[in-house]
Amino acid sequence: MKSVTELRWRWVVLLGYTLIAMSSQMIWLNFAGIATPQVTTIYHTNLVMIGLMAALWPLIFIPLAIPVGILVDKVGFKLTVTIGGVLLALFSWLRIIAGRNFYLLLIFQSLASTSQPFIYNSITKLANNWFPPNEQTLANGVGTMGQIIGMVLALIITPVMVPVPSYHDLVLNIIVFSLVSTISLLFFVLTARESPTRHVIREVSSSQGPAGQLRDVIRQRNIVILMILFFIGVGVFSALAQWMESILYSRGIAPLYGDIVGMSMLISGILGMVIISYISDKYHVRKRIILINISILTLLLAIFSLNTTYLVYLLVGIGIGFLLVSLAPVGLQLSLETVGGELAGTAAGLLWLLSQVGAFVIIIAMSDLYYYSMFLGKTLRISYFLIDPWFLSIIFILMLNVIALLLSLFLIEPKR
Repeated sequence: MKSVTELRWRWVVLLGYTLIAMSSQMIWLNFAGIATPQVTTIYHTNLVMIGLMAALWPLIFIPLAIPVGILVDKVGFKLTVTIGGVLLALFSWLRIIAGRNFYLLLIFQSLASTSQPFIYNSITKLANNWFPPNEQTLANGVGTMGQIIGMVLALIITPVMVPVPSYHDLVLNIIVFSLVSTISLLFFVLTARESPTRHVIREVSSSQGPAGQLRDVIRQRNIVILMILFFIGVGVFSALAQWMESILYSRGIAPLYGDIVGMSMLISGILGMVIISYISDKYHVRKRIILINISILTLLLAIFSLNTTYLVYLLVGIGIGFLLVSLAPVGLQLSLETVGGELAGTAAGLLWLLSQVGAFVIIIAMSDLYYYSMFLGKTLRISYFLIDPWFLSIIFILMLNVIALLLSLFLIEPKR
């Protein structure tokens, strides 16, 4: 029987994890909000190189995702998250010694990205070890919510601290973000335990190697479908977050208002993670929530494809953020219930792997479709493609959403 203290302590452990997840996103997007003119001027570089600094994070995540997921199942979430936190804090601080050398900064920033798989892949194991089944989706939601909070904080705090191209201000900003990552790591190390009962974690049978673990997980129908859903869902969300300003600008809406829609999408995603996760746990439904959310998302994307008013775009953006981001913890919980706590890290690793691939592929695909629309508009004299060059890109993600909806019909709702 768990004591009252143990039951309450689970939220402290989850808070420590959430802070580290938040820190990882703050470090990742440290320079996104000040790319130009601040970073380009200070380091005498261009937007392509700054974009590369952010793009390398999901690329580095891909080869590490599965090995780290298996590691989580072998050694537990505390050691795995601690490794990630140490990597994040260490290379975050080392960015200071780069001085004004952009390529040295790029190296340290990229090395910090190796922390993310250790952090992301551990949340389902934490939820399984510390939380009862009727709170595990909420735990996944709160932990994953840290990622979105970190993105919002990075995009708000950095431009305030570095309003003009000042190397001194930028170093101070790097110090502040590095302090956040270090304090988060210390809090987690001092408060986290592998489980409430302090028992030795149950490892996968020694006769079953990493290849066997991976094979057992991939054989599950739910996992295969969830991998595709994460590819599409995270990819679509990342692409919209990346191109929202450009899409709305092409439709006559000022960049500032486009940024507001993008920020509203992130903030509503934070609320969605908590509210939808709570509903999922309360009624113990996973498949139905996924179907309902994707159905409404399909409608919202159809509206978003139209050339309409700013208020409509704002409301659609809020709806997309609320419904799309909230699917992540529900999907993670479904993966946990499908494979069990013993293989939770491996399953999470596969889902996050496909999510990073999806983000990379769909961001590029939407950009390519934009240029293809411009090409068609000029060569075939199709005026609509020139008036609304992002139309084909939005139809593309709408079709992906339809595919996700159809695949979701084949998910298996876990038994109570």
